Amino acid sequence: MKKILSVILILTLIFAMTALFASCGGNENVAEDPAAIIQRWQKKYTAGDFGIRSKKNPFVEFTFSTGDSIRLELYPSVAPISVNNFITYVTEGFYEGTAFHRIIEGQMIQGGGFSIKNDSYVHKDPTHDAIKGEFIANGVNNALAHTAGVLSMARTTVYDSATSQFFICSGSVPSWNGSYAAFGRVIDKESMAAVSRFEKLETHSEALYYGDTASNASDVPITRVTVKKATLVWDKE
Repeated sequence: MKKILSVILILTLIFAMTALFASCGGNENVAEDPAAIIQRWQKKYTAGDFGIRSKKNPFVEFTFSTGDSIRLELYPSVAPISVNNFITYVTEGFYEGTAFHRIIEGQMIQGGGFSIKNDSYVHKDPTHDAIKGEFIANGVNNALAHTAGVLSMARTTVYDSATSQFFICSGSVPSWNGSYAAFGRVIDKESMAAVSRFEKLETHSEALYYGDTASNASDVPITRVTVKKATLVWDKE
């Protein structure tokens, strides 16, 4: 009888310890509070000429194969369709493995549409339909200017053709104002420094592959910079 009681006592203690460890936050699947992430960013990084408009806006952090990170605040009040589209691609993991495939120093770095395969830039087909271009020339009152650090949707000559590709301005390009859907901006000096490093990468003419078809393009970076991870941080409170 004493042996049975001892076994029951040991099992009870094991169960209690397991419950205690579980209640101490050992579950790695529990997402960190977005507000805490934003607060940590504010302590770790220098706003410089940038900063956060509203903690209630969605934020995205890109980390790259170079070890650099870029943190972006999205502006749903400015371009809600573009923001929702971008968030969809981020949360589905679409951007991971994609590369910056076009760089124009003093203007922008562009990505979100090509992966690297056999050391070549290969088009990654978008997984969602093209969206409406949210800019003045297309009947949308979007007054966000294309200044350094601004995030905007890339498109073809067709106004409503944007899908997954985006660009981040490395300088001010007034001629793009009202013609492209700007929808966010980098939030700190360190993120802008990463943009500045990328814009200085050497470029040349190189074939971009669309399936088996190759199309020669200029302003293609020789160094392959790819997205390791894209993470959405959204403080909805």
